[in-house]
Amino acid sequence: MPIVAVFEFPSEDVAKYHKVFEVGGAPILEQPDRMSHICYRTDGGWTVVDVWRDEASFAAFGEVIGPATAQAGLDAKPLVYPLEGTIAQDGTRTTY
Repeated sequence: MPIVAVFEFPSEDVAKYHKVFEVGGAPILEQPDRMSHICYRTDGGWTVVDVWRDEASFAAFGEVIGPATAQAGLDAKPLVYPLEGTIAQDGTRTTY
């Protein structure tokens, strides 16, 4: 079952988000089991929301993202939830 991972950084500079990609390189980007990724700014910080095919895929990604976030100076502790539904750009609705 797909899951949603929410990383909240309420008082961190968004430059650290970009630093994760600099230090993590291609392995951060090349994740075929990640269904989507968004990052948005909040009042004084930022949040990342990822959707993964399953919890095992996300757990395996921890070996990649963990060191990169640490090098960027972040303490990433995501909240993980089961995905209930999605709507694609073409209007296709999927429930899980």
